Amino acid sequence: MTLTKRIDSLVSHQLRRWETIARHEPLRPCVAIANLPGSGGDEVGRLAAEALGYGLFGREIVDEIARRRNVSEELVRGVDERVRSLIDRYVADSFGSRAFGEDDYHREVVRAVTTLGQRGMAVVVGRGAAFILPPETALRVLVTAPRSFRVARWAKLHGVDQARAEEAITAEDARRVEFVKHHFGARLDDPLACDLALNVGVLGFETAASAIVHVLRQRFPAARS
Repeated sequence: MTLTKRIDSLVSHQLRRWETIARHEPLRPCVAIANLPGSGGDEVGRLAAEALGYGLFGREIVDEIARRRNVSEELVRGVDERVRSLIDRYVADSFGSRAFGEDDYHREVVRAVTTLGQRGMAVVVGRGAAFILPPETALRVLVTAPRSFRVARWAKLHGVDQARAEEAITAEDARRVEFVKHHFGARLDDPLACDLALNVGVLGFETAASAIVHVLRQRFPAARS
């Protein structure tokens, strides 16, 4: 399935999730995951989304939503003016501070992530979601692991030897750290920047995902439904 078809299918499923919730019901929160390269944040996010019945929005999905105006508009279909106003105001406020980069593309990324956060029932991995969404609407999670774990996983996933995996992890670490620092004025590896930090090198993917589900439901009663 092409990326375009995947996004169209994912957005359609997400709209149906939102349409099943009565307007008077409380907001179902999001999960926003920041992760170090090779730590498996995407896998943890997938498992958590499956357990919660949420949509999973990875980095490439958020990027494509930011590029395609028709998809961005589809995500706010049927919402009242209060929610639209919250989205617009949050994006405007974000770019009024020095913590956010000011390029147009990044503005659309923030808008896409904020839309998902305001509507709920989504797990968003990467693209600064854990630094964009406020703690009132999302559980912000840092997924990390020892470097040796991350290098070994990278080598296995990409079919390269350890030396090349070491080089790739070093380069990707620097790129992601700079992205978060430049756009959000935060440290990617700072556990205090998020609500929950998980070491999958010790916990494993399934236990980490279970911890996310448990903490989300304890913190947000609406997530228990």
